[in-house]
Amino acid sequence: MAYQTSELAKLAGVSQRTIRYYEQQGLLQARRDPQNNYRWFDQQQVDRLQQILFYRELAFPLATIKQIMLAPDFDIGTSLRQQEQKLRQQRARLDQLLVLLKQTQQAQEGKITMSDQAKFTAFKQQQVAQNDQLYGEELAAKYSDAQLQAAKNHWIGLSQDQVQQMQTLETDLVHQLQKLLVTTDLESVTAKQAFADHQQWLQLAWGPSTTYSAAAHRGLAAMYQVDPRFQTHYDQLAGAGATAILCQVIEKYAR
Repeated sequence: MAYQTSELAKLAGVSQRTIRYYEQQGLLQARRDPQNNYRWFDQQQVDRLQQILFYRELAFPLATIKQIMLAPDFDIGTSLRQQEQKLRQQRARLDQLLVLLKQTQQAQEGKITMSDQAKFTAFKQQQVAQNDQLYGEELAAKYSDAQLQAAKNHWIGLSQDQVQQMQTLETDLVHQLQKLLVTTDLESVTAKQAFADHQQWLQLAWGPSTTYSAAAHRGLAAMYQVDPRFQTHYDQLAGAGATAILCQVIEKYAR
């Protein structure tokens, strides 16, 4: 079937403005009727709109959606399979949270005893799953299955005190990076503290499964510099340029 803008918007449950915006971004393309000059969308565009809405439901940024869907090798069948996998992962995470919620309710009612460790296991499992989704391919290429599993077990087994320590270290690291963005002084106490914060955070995060070394620390900084996912993390926390200056700090002090 063919749909005019208003009809497609009604079919998809979005506004006409949304349809026009996706057109402006190059994600949709309308045709024109040569007889009346009306704009209309064919079945292929209907399917593309469905793909866009799938990606938005999975919380993909528009820039990422454009990168995927405007790629020369974009294939809708492959895209659907990937989206199915991501939705199954989301469902598994929600199932874990529902189990945790039920256990917490029972503990509050005195029906079961729940350890402090168990209260946070599902949250840490979610972080492991998210890490796999974002960086799984890179990690699999660099580490053995045994190392990766040991690292996951270590993370899930962290005590609440250790998690709190990591959060405190990251908070202080962000504070030091914000100051460095102003001074850019790599010789300062601020720079040295930023390095110490990041070093201690890594040692806690890696655990005994991965031996900390200055070379490994510098290698991580190199990955930060070339991977926009890592750049975004510290830039969002401390400000634009924070990741770059953290990498400079690591290069200087990880010796």
